[in-house]
Amino acid sequence: MPQVWTEWKTIALVICVMMLTASLGHAQTLTVALSGNSVNFNLAAGRASNPGNTSITVTTTCVCLLRNVDVYAYFANGAFALNDGLGDSIPSSSFEISTNGGGFNALTNGTPFGGAGAGIQISNFFVIFPGFGSPHNDVLNFNIDLSSQPLQAPGTYNGTLTIRAQSL
Repeated sequence: MPQVWTEWKTIALVICVMMLTASLGHAQTLTVALSGNSVNFNLAAGRASNPGNTSITVTTTCVCLLRNVDVYAYFANGAFALNDGLGDSIPSSSFEISTNGGGFNALTNGTPFGGAGAGIQISNFFVIFPGFGSPHNDVLNFNIDLSSQPLQAPGTYNGTLTIRAQSL
C-alpha cells in the first residue's frame, strides 16, 4: 500500500478520535414531557374493557452521546394503585397500558423505580448524539381490566402514575 494512503488513514483516525473526545465534555440532560396529566375512566365492575378517555404522548429527550434510554411507567404501590379513600382499591395488575398501538399490558413488572411489581417498561431507544435518536415519542393508551373484580365497590378512584426515564 502506498505510504501516502497509510499516513492519510492515520490522520483521519486521529481527527475522528479528537472530535469524539471533544464532544464528551458537553453537559448531558434527560427530560420527559407529557402531552397531558389526567386520564378519566368510566368503570364497570367485572368488565375487562374500561378504556381511558384520552391518550397521552410521552416525549423523551436525551441531549447526550452514545446512551441507551429506558422509559418506565409505575405506581408507588402495586396493591393500591388507585383508591377511593374509603379502603377500596384497584391494583396495578388491573391497570393496563398500550404503547404506540401495541397490545395492552398490565403494570406487574419490577422497574428501577416505584413499588415492587407495580410498573412496566414503556420503551427503550439509543441516542448516538443529540438529534439522532432523540427526541423519542411514545403514545400511551390506558385501560382498567376489572374482569377479576366483579364486586368492585362503586366510587371515584384516584392514583398517580409516574413516567420516568433512565439513561445508561
